[in-house]
Amino acid sequence: MNRYVIEFEAKAGKGDEAIKLFQEMKQYFLDRHQKTLDIFYQAFGKPGSFQVAMDFDNLSQLESMAAALRRDPEYKALADRARDLFTDDSFYTTVYYRL
Repeated sequence: MNRYVIEFEAKAGKGDEAIKLFQEMKQYFLDRHQKTLDIFYQAFGKPGSFQVAMDFDNLSQLESMAAALRRDPEYKALADRARDLFTDDSFYTTVYYRL
């Protein structure tokens, strides 16, 4: 199993909008790809910090999802909205392998 994780930092005053967008993205992935998007908000520490994660059986499945997303105008519209909500130095991505 592989876990794909992205960390985001919302711009000041944009936290509520970010939560709404993540909820829409969660529903998008469930409806379009039958995948669960886990969304976390950092309780302590830097305000406006989020982490989203999705699990894949293997890297091939992750690559297939990425290719599908690049071709999907609905996803592109959601992703374009994110640019206005998060700091430019956000979007730290990591892939974890389950041992």
